[in-house]
Amino acid sequence: MKKLRIGHIGWLANDQTEFAETVAWCDANPKRLVKAREKCPGIATYTDYRELLNHPGLDLVVIATPNWLHCDMACDFLDRGIHVFLEKPMGINRAEIDRLLAAARRSKAQIAVDFEMRISPFAEKTTGLIRSGELGELRRMELVHHRGGWLEEGNGVWRTRPEKSGGLFLMEPIHAIDLFRMVAGEVAAVETISGPNVLGNYGFPDNACSHLFFEGGVTATLLTSHTLSAQTGSPEEWTERGHEMRWVFTCSRGTFSVDLLRKKILVNRYEEYPAGTGGTRVVFDHVWKFPGDGDAFHHDITAMRQDFIRRCSAGEPPLQEIGDAWRTHLVCLAAEESAADGGRRIALDYSGEEK
Repeated sequence: MKKLRIGHIGWLANDQTEFAETVAWCDANPKRLVKAREKCPGIATYTDYRELLNHPGLDLVVIATPNWLHCDMACDFLDRGIHVFLEKPMGINRAEIDRLLAAARRSKAQIAVDFEMRISPFAEKTTGLIRSGELGELRRMELVHHRGGWLEEGNGVWRTRPEKSGGLFLMEPIHAIDLFRMVAGEVAAVETISGPNVLGNYGFPDNACSHLFFEGGVTATLLTSHTLSAQTGSPEEWTERGHEMRWVFTCSRGTFSVDLLRKKILVNRYEEYPAGTGGTRVVFDHVWKFPGDGDAFHHDITAMRQDFIRRCSAGEPPLQEIGDAWRTHLVCLAAEESAADGGRRIALDYSGEEK
């Protein structure tokens, strides 16, 4: 395995492993760089990513910047033959997403988008339950997500502006849509209803409900809302302040729900009741509780990044091919378009991936 020379933009992590060595940091804020350099004086620092492009022997770059910068930066590094680990999204509109896909197709370097749920214990347990067949065939998926709203301060300023962030679905539901696709296959159509905004600083829906229709017949509902949950910087208070992130997977012989905030999975099965009548009741089977701490149950960016770096070091392809990530983005754009058009059902058109 080759030991790769890594550069970080925006998120000043320090990867020092058997297959990685952080050699450069880049941030627009020089004060952050000064503070970081005090701890690691041997790491080069830059305030302009174009200078980082010319860092000697750079093998891979990690891009964790505001969304509107993603496409240009990633394309520039790919064109230099430098591997890219990119925070989602690929871009803030269809033109940018297509441009980055084309850059990835012509580059000899690898690129991965940070859909870290794919590598999580949550996803492993979910896909394991479905693929085992013990609960029968997957029929339906749901996610209800209530979270605190973004404020007009700090990075909340750009997050709520679609010309900077790309809109609601590229900001947040994109993770859920990507996992839905990983579990159930390709989305054929989507429709989204959003209520009138109540958060005045939002330039896109502050609450929305999407229905996804998959080619294989599975359906999914995704409710995302920023209007219920009270502000708190303490994860311990989330459930008491109205925060919720719960998935439900309905199969033909049972169902299971995943509570991401409480880090547990409830499994139920169906049985005939009363016996001989053809009726059905839901029976508790078991609960699995995640033994770890923090967000590692579903949100471990470090693990996803290090997996990509290891794969590049070993000459292996990334966990998710860039065309597959591109299709997740197209579903998000269609969901956003449907919300703006009164809930019109939009059929997905994936043509153009080969360009």
